[in-house]
Amino acid sequence: METEHYILGYGSLIEKESRLRTTPNAEKVIPAIAHGFQRGWFARTETNTLSTTFLGCIEDANSSVNGVLYKVSEKELTALDEREKGYVRKSIDRSQIDILAPVNKADQCIWIYLNKFDNLEQLTKNLPSADFPIVQSYVDICINGCLEIENEFKEAKEKEFAKFFIRSTIFWNASWVNDRIFPRRPFIYRPNADTIDFLLKENLADKTLFSRIYFE
Repeated sequence: METEHYILGYGSLIEKESRLRTTPNAEKVIPAIAHGFQRGWFARTETNTLSTTFLGCIEDANSSVNGVLYKVSEKELTALDEREKGYVRKSIDRSQIDILAPVNKADQCIWIYLNKFDNLEQLTKNLPSADFPIVQSYVDICINGCLEIENEFKEAKEKEFAKFFIRSTIFWNASWVNDRIFPRRPFIYRPNADTIDFLLKENLADKTLFSRIYFE
C-alpha cells in the first residue's frame, strides 16, 4: 500500500479559505493534537511589504499544539518545501498524535514544518516587536479556522479547539496591530470578529493584553 503524506497545519492553514490558497486540493481535514511541540510568535519571513511576526513551532517535550491534518501528494509536498524555505520539515510519530475525529486507519506519514534556532537567544530576537508585530488579520484567520473546525467536528468542539489554540500559543505580547479593515465595524469584513475578540479576552494569560492592541 502506498504511503499517504499528511501535513499538520497549526496556524493559518487551519482555516479552509487560507489552506486552499496554498493547497487547492486540501479541502478535507482531520483535527488533531500533536504532543512534543510548542507553537509561538517567533517566525519571520522576508517580504517586500510591511513586516510581520508569524506563528512558528519548535520541538518541546512538555508542550502540545492543535491543528489539522490534510493529505498532500508527493508533488505538493515538494512545492510546500519550496514555499516553506525558512522551516525544516520533520516527521511526527503516530504515537504523538491524538486524532479528534473518527477516521479509517491508513499507512500515514505525518509531517510538520518547524523553525530552526541554534539557541534561545536567536529565538528571542524573533519575538514580536514594533517593526515585526503580531497583526490581527492573521490572528483572525487562525482563530476563525479553529471555529470552523469546532463547527464541523464535535470531538474538536469538546476539546474547545479555539481556546486550546490561544492557550497553547506562547509569546503573545503588546506589539500587536489591529489591521482589520474599518475596525469600528469589523463584523462586515470578519463575521466572527465578536467571537474571536471574546475568546482572546477570556483566554490570553495576560488579561490586560487585549486592551493594549493598537491601531496604525
